[in-house]
Amino acid sequence: MTGKHAYLLIVDKNPKQIRILLESIDNIRNDIFIHIDAKSSVLPSDIKYDDLKSKIFVFKEIKVYWSDISLTEVELFLLQKAKQKGSYCYYHLLSGSDMPLKPQSEILDFFDKNQGKEFVEYQVPGKYLKKPYYSRVKFYHLFTKHYRHTGKFRLVKDYFFVAIEYTALFFQMLVGVNRIKNFEFAKGSQWFDITDELAEYVLSKSDWIRKQFNMTRASDESFLPILVQNSNFKDRLYNQKLNNDMHGNMRFIDWTRGEPYVFRISDLSELLNSDLLFARKFDEKVDFVIIEKIREYVCTE
Repeated sequence: MTGKHAYLLIVDKNPKQIRILLESIDNIRNDIFIHIDAKSSVLPSDIKYDDLKSKIFVFKEIKVYWSDISLTEVELFLLQKAKQKGSYCYYHLLSGSDMPLKPQSEILDFFDKNQGKEFVEYQVPGKYLKKPYYSRVKFYHLFTKHYRHTGKFRLVKDYFFVAIEYTALFFQMLVGVNRIKNFEFAKGSQWFDITDELAEYVLSKSDWIRKQFNMTRASDESFLPILVQNSNFKDRLYNQKLNNDMHGNMRFIDWTRGEPYVFRISDLSELLNSDLLFARKFDEKVDFVIIEKIREYVCTE
């Protein structure tokens, strides 16, 4: 056994599915840090883990909104909590809707062999990244907590805030607002596996991240890619081509059939025959069988 790993989990629902995920990544080399959305009905006591080998820490402090800076805040929070416990070989960010595709022995061996590589998947302007994404960071987005409403008047609220948002963006274009003129733009996947050195670098930039990416749309998809692309860490990327390849962060995510697609049991063979290490998205309410089957496969040790 060599160094330890930290798993950072962002969760908000399905305690039973979370338990299966914990079993599937359980290993004496892993510490697991879980943040439950403060808006969620799931309580820390709903997550059962006393019989597992991993050390597990559960928090419920931040209200998380889709496409909002709060998602970035949760990532920084979990990184900070992990760093307070010590240094880890890698920090793996997962959601409660993810599953590993390999046993922990294979995953740990993979990262041991690739120690020093950064698994951050993103694209820079060009073939794989088009201009519409620039506006997410270039302009101020005033209502990021209001992009996905629920309830009786959901559509009315959606259209109201969209109208104000586009009006504000129009005036920003007229006066020439540009928040990305001082660095090279990049955009990619939120999910990562990063070394201790990069984790420390990210935390050292926490104040800048909060200032620069506040009122940014989907800051969780841009803050880390931009940090890496504008630093020497880009030379340590596992995938240097920046070509939208899932091997950039070793995650099987299907954006062709959904946003992203929720895997079913019919996808099991394709997933398990892949050389990728993790996959998302799974939902026990859509197909619980595939989640159980993957657990059986990765927990054979």
